[in-house]
This record gives sequence, structure tokens and C-alpha cells, in this order.
Amino acid sequence: MLENWIYAFRLKTLPLSLSGLILSTFIFFSKKNLFNRDIFRWSSFTSIFLQILSNIANDYCIKGKSGIIYKNKLALIIISCLSFFSNIILLFFSFNEKFSYIILLFLIGIIICIYSAITYTIGKNPYGYKGLGDLSVFIFFGLISLEGNYYLYNHFLNKEIMLLGISLGFLTVSVLNINNMRDIDNDNKNGKYTLPVRIGLKKAKIYHIFLMIVPFILSIFYVFLTYKSISQYIFIILIIPTIRHLRRILQIKNPKEFNYEFNINLYINILYTFLMGVGHLL
Repeated sequence: MLENWIYAFRLKTLPLSLSGLILSTFIFFSKKNLFNRDIFRWSSFTSIFLQILSNIANDYCIKGKSGIIYKNKLALIIISCLSFFSNIILLFFSFNEKFSYIILLFLIGIIICIYSAITYTIGKNPYGYKGLGDLSVFIFFGLISLEGNYYLYNHFLNKEIMLLGISLGFLTVSVLNINNMRDIDNDNKNGKYTLPVRIGLKKAKIYHIFLMIVPFILSIFYVFLTYKSISQYIFIILIIPTIRHLRRILQIKNPKEFNYEFNINLYINILYTFLMGVGHLL
């Protein structure tokens, strides 16, 4: 039973939910020389709970290896409640006595996030089955994750950081795209019209190249605008494994081979976050 729950949580995907938070923490620390443990802790909990909620919602609709979670509403309720209360605590530590901000951000933020996580694959018209999953991942794992968490630290938005939010969003979507390319045949049979199903595998591979290359271009531009030291360009070393990854993606014919590249893509995402963050500190 425990194995089924762990499988449903999709532990491999959890680092992606923390990428924006970690990078925003690095950037804030480099600017203010401050580290707010409470915001970091509760933002991490909230991000992880929302990611698990999305994964469980997906499992709720798909019968398979983790059948014990299938149609288990209790799991959805528990994780939704954890996300709910975790976010309240996070907003309290961020805004303290500014209760109007807490109420506003709570209504706009957590309700939308929880609703989006659940309706990704649940409901009469799940947007994940209409090829809109990419847009959702881009917004929540890129723009909101990075810029939103930075706002919790600093209480104002940063235009330059938006470039990194877009970069992080594209890189995270690339992980989803590999998953969708791998499952293209099965998704097509089950009426899940992901982007690869809609445009075909060949174009999905070209789309993948776009998702992986544009972040490097935007990140270089970001460093140019915020330049402090040459160490900010350290992330460029990832272009080597990225090019190798893209070459293998183009050569894949057997969908099962995407599994290996899925892991490589995850490592590139994690290293991008770490190196971009460390580059601000050196």
C-alpha cells in the first residue's frame, strides 16, 4: 500500500515544484544578504503539496500501478487541506500584520492553485486533456513559482526576474513534453489530446528544442541586464549536456527510450536552478 502511495506522489517531479522557490531565494539573498527560514520552509511545503495534489488528481482518473489511489477522494481532500493551511501560514509569515494582503493573495493564489491542480485531469472538461497542460505548467512552475516567491520575500515584482521565470517555465514544460511524447500513442487512444498528440511526434521534437534553447538565450540576456560578475554565466556549461540531450531526442524512434531522456531533462532542470542561483552568490 505504501508503495502505491509513493508511486502516486511521483517523487521525481517534486524538485521541479521547488525550482522557482530555490532560485528566488538565491536571488533575494544575493540582493539583501538575508535568508527568511519561515518563508522558505512554508513556501516549500505549499509547493510540494500542490505538486502532489496535481499528481494524485492525475492518478485519480487513471487506473494503473497505483490502483489503491484510484478514485480515492480522501487523498485529494487531505492534500488539498494541507495545501490550504500551509499557504495561510506562508502568507502570515510573509505579510505578518498586513491582513488585507493576506486575504487578497489567499483568494487569488491558493484557491486558483488548488483548483488548477485538481481540474488538470478531473472534471467534465479537464484542461490537461485538451493540450493546455503546457500553458498551465509554464504559468505555475515558471512565472508564479519564481516571481511569486520572490514577491513573498520582497513584496514587489522584478521585471528582470521575469526573464528567468519564462526560462524556468519553458524548461519545466520540456519535462512534460518528454512525458507526453513517450505516451503519445496511449494518450491518443484514450482521448487525451496533449500537444504532441495534436501536432505529431516530429513537430513535438522541434517544439522540445525550442523549449530547451530559448531559456539559455533569455538567461544570457538576464545576466547582461543584471551583470555583477562573470560567475553569473556559469549556467552556460549546461549547454553541452543540453545539446547532447536534444540530439538523442531527435534520434528516438522507440517511445520507451524517452524514459532515459526524461531523467536527463530533470537533471538539467535541477542543475540550471542551482547554477543560476550560485552564480548570483559568487
